Amino acid sequence: LPQKAKENGDYFIDKLNKLKEKNKIIKDVRGRGLLIGIEFEQPAKGILDKISQGALNKFASEYTGSMVAGELLNTYRIITAYTLNNPNVIRLEPPLIVNKEQIDYVVSSLDEIFKKYKGFLGITLKSAKTALNSILSR
Repeated sequence: LPQKAKENGDYFIDKLNKLKEKNKIIKDVRGRGLLIGIEFEQPAKGILDKISQGALNKFASEYTGSMVAGELLNTYRIITAYTLNNPNVIRLEPPLIVNKEQIDYVVSSLDEIFKKYKGFLGITLKSAKTALNSILSR
């Protein structure tokens, strides 16, 4: 099992690094074996940030990891968590028996999220909509 964890972890990190090359929202991919973290970039300050008096940037900079984790769970049924010391890092901790097809599913799910929402603003708006729907359905 330890050798399989190393092999699958190397495969997973390689796939995530290729995803990072395609998506500016990913700042860093790091880990060892099957304990992997993805850190998200801080959003660039733009016109929407000025209009919102910095609120949009503050929200995205603090919650991008949890927004991506929520989308992975709600849409793709993939359980992740963000780290306590940096909410812009999500942890991927698959079981030792994970296979390459399952790893590919996680990577393709992340790719779909980034394509679908086209960065920070799309992910932020989707998360706000999900939160409002949750509050209103009570």
